[in-house]
Order: sequence, then C-alpha cells, then structure tokens
Amino acid sequence: DAPLSLTADINLHLPARIPDDYLNDVHQRLLFYKRISAAESAEALEQIRIEMIDRFGLLPQPARDLFAIHQIRLRAEALGIEQMDIHASGGVIEFAPDTPVEALTIIQMIQRQPDQFRMEGGQRLKLIRAMQTPAERIAVVGEVLAALAGSNRPPPVQAASPAKNRKS
Repeated sequence: DAPLSLTADINLHLPARIPDDYLNDVHQRLLFYKRISAAESAEALEQIRIEMIDRFGLLPQPARDLFAIHQIRLRAEALGIEQMDIHASGGVIEFAPDTPVEALTIIQMIQRQPDQFRMEGGQRLKLIRAMQTPAERIAVVGEVLAALAGSNRPPPVQAASPAKNRKS
C-alpha cells in the first residue's frame, strides 16, 4: 500500500549518455540504461560501471558523466530533493515537503555564502555560481549535497594511504 517513490529529476545540462561508438548494440545500451536508472545504491552503480569497463573498455566522458549524475540522484533522493536544475551560471534545488535536511543547515549555508545561496519560497534553494565545465558542475553539486547532508551524513571512512602501507 506504500506509494511508489519517485526519483529525483536531475538536470546538469551536460551530455550524459552511453555513446554509440562505445556500445553500438542498441539493445545492450538500453539494458544498461535501465540497470543504471534502477540502481538503488552507489555500490550497485559501481558494479554496473565495472561491468561496462570489463566488457567494453574505459568509459568515455559522456558515460562517466552519466554515472556521476546517477550518483548525484541517489544522494539527492536521500536528502529529499525532488529536482535539481543546474546550469553554467547556477540553478535551483527543490526540496520535498518532508526533506530530512534541517532548516538550520540551509540557513547556515545562506549566511556563510549569501552571494551563492538564496531561498526562493519555502522549498527552493537558488544557487548562484559560475560553473562553465561539466566537471565543475558535478563537483559543485557534490559539495552542495555534502553541505546539505550536514548532520544527516555518516562520518567519512578513512582510507589507508598506500604510501603508509608499503615497507621501505
């Protein structure tokens, strides 16, 4: 009886696709698109990415961007974000009414960087920042999502440095 969960609508205005010259079989491409969009965790996305690299070689940039956008989608959904429309000069992030993001977190972001963030109504956060390249857009969105996660974010896992693990 639970309602179907809707996926976040993420638009970063960049080419995010599996190019024909990387995977020319239309049926296989459609299957991968379906699997990517159905992935419910970062681990599941990573497994699909690894499989594609194993089968077809290193991912071209549009395919890497496709995976990055789906990672962003997963993070956005966890934060109760319904829509993100981010372009070269900024954009908007629209929250669901039941978002777990604390209002205080958003207020602090706006107070710390009033030239970059502004509320539009009760559910929309406006981002004002130049992000000309796709990589820059992906990085900025990642930073904003991390800031919005605030106390909702689990502590980061400390990875061992390869240099420290080697014997001299």
